[in-house]
Amino acid sequence: MRRRFAVGVRTVIDALALPPVPPPAPADHPRRDRIVAILFALAIVLPALALVFTWSRTTTRFENRPMAPWPAPTLSREFAPAFDRAFADRFGGRDLLVRFHHGALLRVFGVSSLGTVMRGRDGWFYWLGEDGHSLDRHFRGTMEFSQSDVDNTVAELGRRHDWLAARGIGYVVVIVPEKYTIYPEHLPAWVTPMAGPTPYDRVRDAVARDGRVRFVDLRPALRDAKARERVYYKTDSHWNYNGAVVGYDAIMHAVRDVLPPQALPTLATPPRPAYTPGVDYYSGDLIRMLGMPSRIREDDVAPLGKVLALASKGCAKRVDPADRPDVEIYECHRPGLPRALVLRDSMAIPLIPIMSENFSRVVYASTRAFDKALIERERPDVVIEEMVERSLHAPGAFPSR
Repeated sequence: MRRRFAVGVRTVIDALALPPVPPPAPADHPRRDRIVAILFALAIVLPALALVFTWSRTTTRFENRPMAPWPAPTLSREFAPAFDRAFADRFGGRDLLVRFHHGALLRVFGVSSLGTVMRGRDGWFYWLGEDGHSLDRHFRGTMEFSQSDVDNTVAELGRRHDWLAARGIGYVVVIVPEKYTIYPEHLPAWVTPMAGPTPYDRVRDAVARDGRVRFVDLRPALRDAKARERVYYKTDSHWNYNGAVVGYDAIMHAVRDVLPPQALPTLATPPRPAYTPGVDYYSGDLIRMLGMPSRIREDDVAPLGKVLALASKGCAKRVDPADRPDVEIYECHRPGLPRALVLRDSMAIPLIPIMSENFSRVVYASTRAFDKALIERERPDVVIEEMVERSLHAPGAFPSR
């Protein structure tokens, strides 16, 4: 440090002067440094040690997507980035940081942190599909649902019908509408519907022109029902039990139509357990994806848990085979009941306990493919194919073989 001093009217700098000696460190200085060093070491080591608990995870807790797999050890240049992606999905503290990030965006800025989840109005949240464009494709019309998609779907449904009809098996196709189709009024104000017919409209009309397939359009019944009761969850991507009961009634009447006369003379009556305010509440899958299940919840106006609790008293009992973990099988030993096979997605979950009461044996297969081998093995009287609206292209994308 150079020292300045005045000589007459000039300031002279002594370049050889030593800098002043700093004051001695406080007595707690070494202890503070040790604490900081220990905290730093823990911050580095603990995320790696936590891999003991997260190493085998296959799905992220909040984004609901597959985790990056651990790469096989190799000397290739691809190993390092692959390892980094796998480690980033599993390191300790990730869930806490993701929850903090999601919560800050939602609470402070009022926006969703996920491209697949949209925050609506009045406490409603919407699922935008696996690719994040379901709303654009099926509601806004800003992304194309091509005519070839319509034609391929209708042609494939017709092929499935013909294959089943040749074996004396009835066929019913049911499309469960997306939440934004039934509750568009809670979407953000900037979201506007397409001017022309939706993909749902186009597929329904094309199936009607083809004339072979018994196609169940649930939209009118659900729109009528929502004037009486809520039929979809606010915080979940699915319809609630109220909506499922509406769907059940329409589906089973269609099943009656494709079965021989008197094959199903009566339909099981769905139980309707009462909602208890302040007791029955729910945080749906969309809120769990955002990492806030304990912060945001809704009244569970149609508690499915109570329905499942009553299912053990019904006739249908679950008898899953050990060799087919991908199916659920229910049997009801009442004489004269038909057999069924249901190709389903997650929208059918609340249908299972009530639909199963109508069949001597019903197999639920979670698949988008038309499993001919399973159908040949089960020899059902009717095949019910349920799919959510955003999967209208799936039959054409997964043609039967």
